[in-house]
Amino acid sequence: MPESFGRRIYLVLFGLIFISMIILTVHFREGEDGPIHRAQRAVLAATSPLQAVVATTLSPVRDGWDYLIHFGELTRENRRLSAEVALLKGKVFELESLKQENARLRTLAGFEKEHKIKSIAAHVVGMPTSNWWSSVIVDRGSSDGVRRNMPVLAGGGLVGQVSDAASSVSKIILLNDVQSGVSVQDQRTGEIGVIKGQLKDKTLSIQYISRDSLIHKGDAIITSGLGGVFPKGIYVGRVSAVQESTYSLYKVVNVESPVDFTNMDEVLIIDKAANFFFKEGK
Repeated sequence: MPESFGRRIYLVLFGLIFISMIILTVHFREGEDGPIHRAQRAVLAATSPLQAVVATTLSPVRDGWDYLIHFGELTRENRRLSAEVALLKGKVFELESLKQENARLRTLAGFEKEHKIKSIAAHVVGMPTSNWWSSVIVDRGSSDGVRRNMPVLAGGGLVGQVSDAASSVSKIILLNDVQSGVSVQDQRTGEIGVIKGQLKDKTLSIQYISRDSLIHKGDAIITSGLGGVFPKGIYVGRVSAVQESTYSLYKVVNVESPVDFTNMDEVLIIDKAANFFFKEGK
């Protein structure tokens, strides 16, 4: 670099420093209406719109850049949050299941306390699928005191009877099984018939009800106590329809049970006791 060129550089720098000192001195000594302050305001007014346009234009670029920089961290955070949400959903489902089970067990315990009967609470652990049979398997057996032909209740009514008892499990033939037959009684008229399951849709129907019967829709149906298997007075359901056939000596009486035979979780196996009566829905 030539020596004369270097001197000019130093002179320019010295001049700029000197001018800056003069401007700073004037800036601090002058008032708000001084020339330096007015020049600042003029420059600010002239460049503000441009600064706004530049900031608005660059904002998506800045956001996109930030997204790319933090993409890996966001992905990991999203996975962690998804796992936490799945875990919390599982806990909520578990708590809700326990709440419903507790309510059902309280209802079953109410049976025993209210009617002063000896009973065995059991969980349904199997529900064999068949077009011909309707039964469930429960987790109580002969070692728990379960014996064949014991009546079984759930959901506010009779559901069936024990057909077989192994050491730790038992099989329950449900009331809507086509082979099941329980002597029942219309609580209002006293008429007696046999309630059975229907092969077609496994609904309940009372057989051997005379054409002259006064049974009506809405009548409560309870066990009659005949046959020596079921104590008298267990609630079975309500008459949902009464039909007559020209070619039959009997009426067709359908009964709606309070029990959902396809969705049972707990049952109550009872010892045969003296006559008692279960209130509907209890």
